[in-house]
Amino acid sequence: MDFTEDQIREAKDFGEFYIDLVENYKTTVKYYLSDDIVLDWFGQTVKGEKKVNLFIKSNVATVKHFFSDAKPVENIGFRDTHVVKLPREPKKPIPSLLSPPRNEYHLRTPTKQTLPSTSSTPNKSSTRIRSDSVHSPAKRFKPTKLEFDSESESIEPECESLTVKFMLCEGSVEFHRPSIKKLQTETKWKRPCKLSIGYTLRNKQDYTIHLIIYEGNVKCRRNLLKDFSAEAEN
Repeated sequence: MDFTEDQIREAKDFGEFYIDLVENYKTTVKYYLSDDIVLDWFGQTVKGEKKVNLFIKSNVATVKHFFSDAKPVENIGFRDTHVVKLPREPKKPIPSLLSPPRNEYHLRTPTKQTLPSTSSTPNKSSTRIRSDSVHSPAKRFKPTKLEFDSESESIEPECESLTVKFMLCEGSVEFHRPSIKKLQTETKWKRPCKLSIGYTLRNKQDYTIHLIIYEGNVKCRRNLLKDFSAEAEN
């Protein structure tokens, strides 16, 4: 499938956004996760917004990401759990003429980070996401209460059709651990992998992440048996 320039640019922007999000704005990750999100961390499966958010903050956010430009793909996933289910958005309730006075929005606005970004992507100039950008993690919020006009009898919102988009990028993640050696403060090593993400985009600036897959590039010995057998037959 051939992708348009806009689709390629969108996948690249999202890849940069995601890396900046998990590395520098881990306290705001929860605002971008769907309720039924699935995270596959090198074979370990984590499900649900709360569990995935906690796992990202304690595990994923502690590693550095080194990936090439993300690209759009038709689909991702190789397990039964790698399925994106879009929830059917409920209609807003219809207030009556005797509705109480209108309520104000109570926003859970993420606190902007004051520290400079330390993203370790290959090209820092192209991957830096400014906090004032429309795609910045610091700009996301979720309203917890709906605002209604007491004078209106009904609200018929237009249901926006969401399409799941998939992106893929290859590179490595770098792990850091305290070193037991006296002359070395920490030990670090890189693990080659693929990063695949399924997400939706609303209003060109509102991301929701549904599926995250960190997949190692090294095949296990059992998986290579078929390749060796096919080569021997040829």
